[in-house]
Amino acid sequence: MALPASRFDPCWDAYPNTVIEIGDAGELRIDLRLPIGPAQIEALSRLGLGGSFAVVTACNPRGRRLAAPHNERRGRRLHARIAAQAVTCCRADGVAADASHREPGFAVATDLKTAVALAAACEQSAIFWFDGLRFRIVPVLEAGAAAIDLPAGQTPAPVS
Repeated sequence: MALPASRFDPCWDAYPNTVIEIGDAGELRIDLRLPIGPAQIEALSRLGLGGSFAVVTACNPRGRRLAAPHNERRGRRLHARIAAQAVTCCRADGVAADASHREPGFAVATDLKTAVALAAACEQSAIFWFDGLRFRIVPVLEAGAAAIDLPAGQTPAPVS
């Protein structure tokens, strides 16, 4: 299923095919192409992510790939911003399903408005948002664009 086109991000269609590896050693893998299960939700809770949270990166602004040193500096600045907010945060990398690409990031236990502001400051096209039951792609740079429920192609969850 193709996503609505993004005028900002050439990699937009890859977002729903992401695997998120959470934890310093990537101990929890969540394949966004599949529904999240109770065991994964329990594992998130053990990591301090028992409610809603966002997955945010500073890498590759607007979907344009940068050299590793630039992405590393951007990641350090994002981590400092998150740390200043004194919220629960852990490593969360977005990985292509075929492992051909990885973007280091963070799972941040914060509200959606704050998460979108963090991502906007890093020129990110979108964030992954977990509402406690399922993930969504929440556009950041596309004014008025609707969130996309994951896994793609499933019946949308009721908005609460």
